[in-house]
Amino acid sequence: MQRSTVRNVPAAIGLKWRRVRMVAGDADTPVAESSPAAGYLARTEALLGERFRLDRMVASSRERVLFLAFDRLVHRKVSLRVNIFSDEQYRTWFLTEAKALAQLDHPAIRHLYEAGIVGDIAYRVGNWVDGEGLDHAVARGPRPIPTVLRFARDLLGALEHAHDRGVILRRIAPTAIVIGPSGRGVVTDLRFSNFTLYTIPPGIKPSGEAFVAPEARESDTSDPLGDVYTAGAILYYSVTGQAPPLDPAELVPPTTLRPVCPKILEQVILRALEYEPVRRYLTASEMLDDLMSAAGLFETTATPAMDSAELYGTADAWEGHLRRALGDDYELLDTLGQGGFGRVYRVRDLHLEREVALKLLHPYLTQHPSGVERFRREAQLAAKLKHPHIVDIYDISGRAGLLWYTMELVKGPNVAQWVERNGPMPLDQVLRLMREALSALAHAHASGLVHRDIKPENLLIDERGSLRITDFGLAMALQSQEYGGATSRSGTPQFASPEQLLGEQVDQRSDLYSLAVVAYYALLGFPPFTGSSVAQILAKQTTDQVPALRSYRHDVSQELEAVLRRAVRNDVAARFATSSEFFQALRQTLRIAPSRPPSDPIRPGSRWWRPRGSSRGDGV
Repeated sequence: MQRSTVRNVPAAIGLKWRRVRMVAGDADTPVAESSPAAGYLARTEALLGERFRLDRMVASSRERVLFLAFDRLVHRKVSLRVNIFSDEQYRTWFLTEAKALAQLDHPAIRHLYEAGIVGDIAYRVGNWVDGEGLDHAVARGPRPIPTVLRFARDLLGALEHAHDRGVILRRIAPTAIVIGPSGRGVVTDLRFSNFTLYTIPPGIKPSGEAFVAPEARESDTSDPLGDVYTAGAILYYSVTGQAPPLDPAELVPPTTLRPVCPKILEQVILRALEYEPVRRYLTASEMLDDLMSAAGLFETTATPAMDSAELYGTADAWEGHLRRALGDDYELLDTLGQGGFGRVYRVRDLHLEREVALKLLHPYLTQHPSGVERFRREAQLAAKLKHPHIVDIYDISGRAGLLWYTMELVKGPNVAQWVERNGPMPLDQVLRLMREALSALAHAHASGLVHRDIKPENLLIDERGSLRITDFGLAMALQSQEYGGATSRSGTPQFASPEQLLGEQVDQRSDLYSLAVVAYYALLGFPPFTGSSVAQILAKQTTDQVPALRSYRHDVSQELEAVLRRAVRNDVAARFATSSEFFQALRQTLRIAPSRPPSDPIRPGSRWWRPRGSSRGDGV
């Protein structure tokens, strides 16, 4: 093969040309039936066939043809673009785009391996990108949010790289982006960049005006602010499935079209799409930094853990770190609560597009690999529990020195919040919660799992008034050296059994003890064992100093009080041995219905307690 530099090209090779739709991606797009495909293929094979095996013609346009080819010299699959147009202006345009590509070396922009002229055709060789055009991908529906966030990182990084080397893309149409199997995007077309601007033949205008900055649609304007607009337009299209309107007054916010779009992503897109350039991000780098700092896009898998002082030093710094750690997986919405083990957040799962609760463990609990491994094992066991009154665990994960797990979001207060807001609970509501808790504990205990941290904060009340127990296994996995880690939100072990506080071995009877203490708390409005220190609380527990329940609640029978007093005995052997035994004892004590209905708006779905002797065979 003989190659030469750009020169006057001989007369056309006698093919009748017809304009077809421009296709810039490597996606397998049918070529128009009336295009002279056979002529293209034959001419290219005649001149380049010794070096390249032409496997398939993928697309064609007025001035170029795209082939999937195999480079016989280096044995790799490549994209081969060929210009067979006789007009010198089209030839110059084609080769100038190759010069623009040669300035760049970024994974999100097609690589240029070589370019040249042989005979009467110009060609350029680049990497082949397996995938489909963004337009085809979006035709099936808006892109998944995590994929959009990864693509945003790719695209903005590519623009930053190009701008640093003096290349302004000016237009990035969906047809010019190939989406690979992993969701990564590659820009394949620079034909309307600032490098080619003055070589574009007269009458040629870029398609996809919606993806060109307003100031560049009718002028030769080329600056990074225009590319910021183009990036915003592509992200808007990916999230909503719609191109942004040409009239900015008609722009519909992404969350209106797709409510699961993270707010911060919407803010970044809308700022990039500002009509006035001065109101946009100054650079692609600034846009990327804003998105990374607020929305995450954090991919580091192993970084040093933060200490507690750094973790809770400043709210803004902590929230930024958490958002980055959650990365492409979750959008942080708000805080639900905080306890001795960490914090609970309401987040949106960006993969499944649903809201879940995320419990973030305090870093001091996960500084040792053995503790992390123990936590994962316990969480895996807890995730296997399937019961209507146990909160489902969905996932265990971590990043950037943080460890968390996600679980079902229960929309309602926990028992502590309910009592703080309303005071002591009505008796029938307490009994309902007891029954549901005992049912859940019986299931867990039969599976060999002891909760070890039953307390009001871990007993959630859903919108139907049903109980949901959370944090199974967490106390065992992350117990501290002192008092087994079984503490309430206030930091005092008011709901732990004596054997837990003494560091002795515990079993299912410890859970039943703690549940009975919670029942006292719900009926009284305060814990039965109080004290300014663990020693004071232990002194009351070990001497069975329990408040006289009927002195505060006249609707509580003597039999019910006796059952609860037995459940909180210091002597483990004197307590109920199983959840079923505890439940049956409660049933035997209830001879009459509660004296008054629940005053809280949460109502039980049905009355489950029946007088002794009823024919209904309830069981745990």
